[in-house]
Amino acid sequence: MDEKYALRWVDLVVTTILDPVKTNISAIGSQELESFGSLMRQEITQNKTMLSEAAFRIFSKRKIQRMVGQYHRSLFLLLETAVERHPQITATSEKAKSLGKTAIEAINELLDFIEHRFGEYIDLDSWVPSAHLSNVRESATERISRVWPWLEITCSGTPLTAMLSEALSPLTQASPKVKRATFRQVFYLKELIDQLEKLASSQTTGEQARKQLVNMLVFLNFNSRSFIDHYTSGICSGVEMLQDAAQKRYALLRACKEFTQLHYQSELSLHPGQPDVKTAIGRWFDAELQFIEKQRQWDLPLPATSTPAPGSELTKVLCFLSIDQIALILRALDSLRIIQARSLNSVFQHIAPYLSTPRKKDISWESMRTKAYQFEESDRQQVLRVLEKVRVWISEDQPHR
Repeated sequence: MDEKYALRWVDLVVTTILDPVKTNISAIGSQELESFGSLMRQEITQNKTMLSEAAFRIFSKRKIQRMVGQYHRSLFLLLETAVERHPQITATSEKAKSLGKTAIEAINELLDFIEHRFGEYIDLDSWVPSAHLSNVRESATERISRVWPWLEITCSGTPLTAMLSEALSPLTQASPKVKRATFRQVFYLKELIDQLEKLASSQTTGEQARKQLVNMLVFLNFNSRSFIDHYTSGICSGVEMLQDAAQKRYALLRACKEFTQLHYQSELSLHPGQPDVKTAIGRWFDAELQFIEKQRQWDLPLPATSTPAPGSELTKVLCFLSIDQIALILRALDSLRIIQARSLNSVFQHIAPYLSTPRKKDISWESMRTKAYQFEESDRQQVLRVLEKVRVWISEDQPHR
């Protein structure tokens, strides 16, 4: 590449022209300020071309990585400086404000180009600088708002909307909980938004759209525990309706075949430290098929019970919490592995029939599953108050001697 400093105009504008200590920007004419803006935009275009040409000339991955790293670090330092000074120069004049905005947009444009074209050479586990993350969030929030109406219609009655909302929160919220994000997170979530936009633009609706969405999440290795539970529970509910073990085995094998044939990107992952979708759901299929095979081999009948049938008056336990609050507590217990079952849906299936509330005599486990992901803040606070009462009672209760 050319030996001269490739970002000299952007650097000059950010570090000198827009520095109130060094430059009296009000003394610079409008035509000259417009010229600075034009030179920065030309420089960004030239750098895109130079980077692309360099990638063809340089055959050493290490050298390309070093080149990309130098650009990345320099651009981030300039961007942080420009964003920090923008409030000061905005108060100076409209001309200064316009030039500062042009500088920030130019830097972000080149950063987006580098991350899109040379993402494989970036340290994915490093933190995205706050100024750049703010720009990414602004763009992502706008894109998400356009696909969200389609998503809510498609996912109605399922926990998928809540799962996606939680996953996308690093790009849609600026709360302290999600104040920082790594490049790996940002790249994954950008790809997720890209795929959501493609699905939404297809105008597909109903069950077909929901199936396409689920397949897309498998493709992107959306390996959250809640998604894996959702996927397996859909198969489980259909299989459990069958009475014959051979029919159950055939249904599972068919579902397993369909799942195995789904396309999958192993290099992507929502949660890099957790088992991927293929591994987790594959293990679930193995366990289910082994159970049915053992049942068939030993011809074991379903265990008989002399207890009243679930849902009868004798089995009901009255709980003075709402369904939303009960669902939230059960989800927390399952997530912390305090209680363990085949899946979170299995927890709801086995507990919901035995519970009632003052307002609801019979509780649907499907409804409870949905409420576990769509609770209100008031429900969260009520659960915390109840747990605090439990803590106080336990701490004050004296053991009998």
